[in-house]
Amino acid sequence: MEEYIFSVITALISGVVTYLVSRNGNKKDIEILKIQNKSETERLINQHKIDIESMKEKQKLELELKEKEHKYKLEIMKLENENEIKKTTTISENEAMNAVTSEIFGNIFNKESVQAQLDKALKDAFNNQKR
Repeated sequence: MEEYIFSVITALISGVVTYLVSRNGNKKDIEILKIQNKSETERLINQHKIDIESMKEKQKLELELKEKEHKYKLEIMKLENENEIKKTTTISENEAMNAVTSEIFGNIFNKESVQAQLDKALKDAFNNQKR
């Protein structure tokens, strides 16, 4: 029986020591994993911050580009409108000038004395060509 008691005590001591060693090892492994996890989490947070800043900068540049494009479109529209106004004004001025000129020359050429002089000048020119 003493042999069995000695074997059982040895087995118990061996079991307790193995339990304590593995428990201590597990605590160290858990701490290592916690440290690694914390490090990985901080790295990911920093990477996300960098990504967010990059997205903000990209959005800012796109917004500036859209604003410039809008500004240039407005300038082009303004110039087109100014050109259309100038064109319309020039056409109106020319039509008014033509109307006035037609009225003036129409009145001049409709007078009998001017008509007689024109007829005489045409006859003279025609007679001079025949000679």
